[in-house]
Amino acid sequence: MEDLDWRHLPSLSALRAFEATARLDGFSAAARALNVTPAAVAQQVRGLEAELEVTLVTRQGRGLALTPEGTRLATALGEGFSRIAGAVEDLRRPARVRGIRVTATVALSQTVLMPRLPRFWARHPDIPVSLNPTQSVVGLGRNGADLAIRTGTGPWPDTQSTFLFRTQMVVVGAPALLAGGASLADLPWIVDEGYPSEAEWLELGGLDIRKVKIQSMDNPILSVSAAEAGLGLIFATDRVVADSIAQGKLVEVDYPPLPVAQYWMVTPEGPLRAEVRAFMDWLMAEVGPAEA
Repeated sequence: MEDLDWRHLPSLSALRAFEATARLDGFSAAARALNVTPAAVAQQVRGLEAELEVTLVTRQGRGLALTPEGTRLATALGEGFSRIAGAVEDLRRPARVRGIRVTATVALSQTVLMPRLPRFWARHPDIPVSLNPTQSVVGLGRNGADLAIRTGTGPWPDTQSTFLFRTQMVVVGAPALLAGGASLADLPWIVDEGYPSEAEWLELGGLDIRKVKIQSMDNPILSVSAAEAGLGLIFATDRVVADSIAQGKLVEVDYPPLPVAQYWMVTPEGPLRAEVRAFMDWLMAEVGPAEA
């Protein structure tokens, strides 16, 4: 394809105004399509004629008619703009069909996102959401997720982050397990031995990890279910166990202050698709700082 000399091409706004005038048979109809005034369209067309030094439209009764030169240009612009519109639509279509891909931790996905998704689909029934619950950090971008809910302080390379909420780590257990009044050292604990911080938190509570009865479980959702069944105490974020506490399945245990976790909505650098922005705005309204 030959290189285009953009310096010698008229402005896009002038070409668009003329194409709409030719296709819709008049300045008024073109103005409505372009959301401007008829005078603005007429000015663009007259300016284009002056730049090209050729008459493109003439008065014909109460309407307009194209000159032969105007017909040639209108045909070329119509074909060109149609091809551009078709290419843009082809690029957008796969993104709409795919919807948005969201990744978050298993616990956050199950306890915070999943129960609320029906409300998102009630508002945006045309946006599919693919949720990937995982404890691993998933890549973002064309071959990864559109949006990640991550905990930490950031920043993460080649991404942009929006603060979502803070959540407090707490210790919880089933009411039946705690009813006997046993000390924390005498109660069973369910911990993730692959997560070193939990061993540190046990020591923070004055517990000897060599003597405490520990059951290892690396799935946070199974840990919550096990705690509800009275199998042991667990460390969890207050957001994850909020419903279990509200339903009386778990109760919070007095414990030395534990860390506060920050959750962020993380997206690839660059402009966001409308579907992703809609999901982020909805999630912020659902669980953002105002709810904390």
